[in-house]
Amino acid sequence: MMFEAGFHESFSLGDRKVGPGEPVLFIAEAGVSHFGDIAIARDLVDLAADAKADVFKTQFFDVEEMIAARASEWRDRLRPRNLTLDQAAEINERCASKGMLFMATAHDPSRIPWLEALDVPAIKVGSGERSNPGFLTELARLGKPMVVSTGMYSASDVAEALRACRAGGCDAVALLHCVTAYPTPDEDVNLGAMDVLGGLFGGPVGYSDHTPDHAAILAAVARGARVIEKHITTLFNVPNAQDWKVSAGPDDLPQLVAAIRRTEKQLGHGRKEVAPSEMAGQAWALKSLVAGRDLPAGHVLAGDDLMAKRPGDGIHPNRIDDVLGMRLKQAIAADEPLAMALLERAE
Repeated sequence: MMFEAGFHESFSLGDRKVGPGEPVLFIAEAGVSHFGDIAIARDLVDLAADAKADVFKTQFFDVEEMIAARASEWRDRLRPRNLTLDQAAEINERCASKGMLFMATAHDPSRIPWLEALDVPAIKVGSGERSNPGFLTELARLGKPMVVSTGMYSASDVAEALRACRAGGCDAVALLHCVTAYPTPDEDVNLGAMDVLGGLFGGPVGYSDHTPDHAAILAAVARGARVIEKHITTLFNVPNAQDWKVSAGPDDLPQLVAAIRRTEKQLGHGRKEVAPSEMAGQAWALKSLVAGRDLPAGHVLAGDDLMAKRPGDGIHPNRIDDVLGMRLKQAIAADEPLAMALLERAE
């Protein structure tokens, strides 16, 4: 697959940065879990903010523009699960007051002006825009960074989407590995595909999760995901809805974000060196050269005279060649540590 050049390794998203060496950007995806109720939407913002999410995200659509008339059941299901532009503006302001960024997915061209009116810091593209490059190019012309979910995509579909973004002038793109199954079975999560995404364009790669718990998210962070998206909700067991099955709520969202931050910390700097917390333990955990039996003064050391035993507060065993053939200045008892001060060169 051809490498799609010309995309930034990292970029700014509002007051955050996305890319190598930056904190994972956590997107709390409310989707349509507000069910068109502004009070529920406010609660979802508060849930995300209390959990220390970076971004609160929802979705904009006109059902007549997004769904054909022959799928009237879907139109009827989604029609009430919408916000007005004024309500979206209120949510945007509420996010800002709590130190969060606000993002939205526009599912049809009629909602692109909403993204402009709200001055969102980035454009989120849902997986459903696979094979719709003209729409991606139109979104890219807004001049914002783009975060593109790739559920149901093949590698060639991803390449097509990247070319569509570039055609609209966007060179700041993050690709999210995603599986559009609610919930996603473990055998289909396929986090290794993140490596394929990174190899296609060199920009930030992340993971949009549709599993019922947090294991895949933490594994994705450990694999280097720079963006994580997770559905959130305050309402579970809702009929004619599916997002709640893969959503974090008040009982687990704060723990999820905290676990991501802990995983980031545990990944560390990547150098193999002695950690500060290991320093004190070296003395008891490592071994020193000790007398294997009682040895008299004047004895010339041979290999079978010495053993390696804890603690490691003396001469380490990797220096045994430095001491073999040297003479003891004084007698040492079995298990006593060897020290350079006790040794002299044999004549």
